[in-house]
Amino acid sequence: MKKIIHCTLVLLTCIFLSGCKNGITDIGLDMLDDQMATSVGLAVELLTAVGSECQRAFGFQFVTDAVSFCPVLFFSGLSTLVDQCLNFVIDSIVLTLQISGYYGDTTSAVGIRVHQLTEEMNKETTYYMSSTVGYDPAPLNYSLDGITLQPTTPIVVDTGMYNAHMRIRLSQQFGQYLLNHQDDLNNNLQSFLKGLYIEAVSHSGAHGYMMISNLTSALSGLTLYYHNNSEQALRYAMTFSDKSARFTHVTHDYAASQSNNFVEEVLQGQHNVGERMLFLQGGGGVKTRISFPYLKEAFAQYNNRVVIHRAELVITDLDPNNSALTHPTALTLQGIGLSDSAIRFLPDDDYYTSTIYFGGTYDGSNKEYRFRITKYVQQLILGQGDWSSSVNLIVRGSGVRPHRLVFDGTDPASPTRLRLEIAYSTY
Repeated sequence: MKKIIHCTLVLLTCIFLSGCKNGITDIGLDMLDDQMATSVGLAVELLTAVGSECQRAFGFQFVTDAVSFCPVLFFSGLSTLVDQCLNFVIDSIVLTLQISGYYGDTTSAVGIRVHQLTEEMNKETTYYMSSTVGYDPAPLNYSLDGITLQPTTPIVVDTGMYNAHMRIRLSQQFGQYLLNHQDDLNNNLQSFLKGLYIEAVSHSGAHGYMMISNLTSALSGLTLYYHNNSEQALRYAMTFSDKSARFTHVTHDYAASQSNNFVEEVLQGQHNVGERMLFLQGGGGVKTRISFPYLKEAFAQYNNRVVIHRAELVITDLDPNNSALTHPTALTLQGIGLSDSAIRFLPDDDYYTSTIYFGGTYDGSNKEYRFRITKYVQQLILGQGDWSSSVNLIVRGSGVRPHRLVFDGTDPASPTRLRLEIAYSTY
């Protein structure tokens, strides 16, 4: 699955979040136990949103504000300058972003554009991936050349060695803009500098990449290099505060995808492709809905005299060796209310139990993810709790993690197919 991801280190124009239903495919799954083997129906549908223009938004939204690690970012409320910075002449101004992680092909050169916000952000406001904030379209960059990420290479600045970070020089005019408002720097900074909008606009490689930045790191912020009449080579750092408003905005454009399976299944709605493979993507991209429509009926003959000892949902990675588009380190499941369709924690979720019990982390030896959903399956069979017979499979931490997964589909002939393994006894 190839994708083009347009992302913003602050804000983009719009986002299409998962919410479209792309159909249901029946899956025959083996139920494993020491007394009998039977099969129950499982159904899968991909929920995705595709587009590059802001014409509609779907309800599957991640709250992305106020997180320290962001693939794209917003900030406002910068630290103020002190009196020593008054009456200076700007030599240069540099935006730095500490690199905490990355996803994609880092040999690609990505175009970065930095803009000034025209609309003030509010720390008390909840921002989503679909949220927008006004900004000046004129870029603040000193140069519009592409930037190549070096995610593991320390950087020498002056005489010091620093952890990997991105350095974006901004225009002298922007530095002069700050200089012209020196009377407001101490006490009224946000009146003339509401924040920055940072976006990735293009790339020159097979995949491109996304950078994950730690915004509250001491390496992230604005640095002014300046001099005055008596001193040369002065500098002042304006760091981002953890109280600063910020959020991530991502827009997905799948028009250039070179995966026929992805195009046919997700874009064209040919759901039989789900027998061969299924897809997930973080960053508000693609989620998969898995249903168990015949589970209760499969155990009806026992008149509720059944005990589920273990029920595991197994997801097998079909592309484990992709060095650029790596698999997620963990997935998670969302329960769905029967009466209100609300998203809620499953009774087995690590919110109530533990990650060791619930699972969802990647098993590199078997190239798979496993979820223990014993309590959920038991309650479905007995008709207990307000549970739909469907769950959503998503990338854990999708608000900041763009990783994608191609996993085995529903073909009963595949030994690694998507399946529910159940061990039980009756009385």
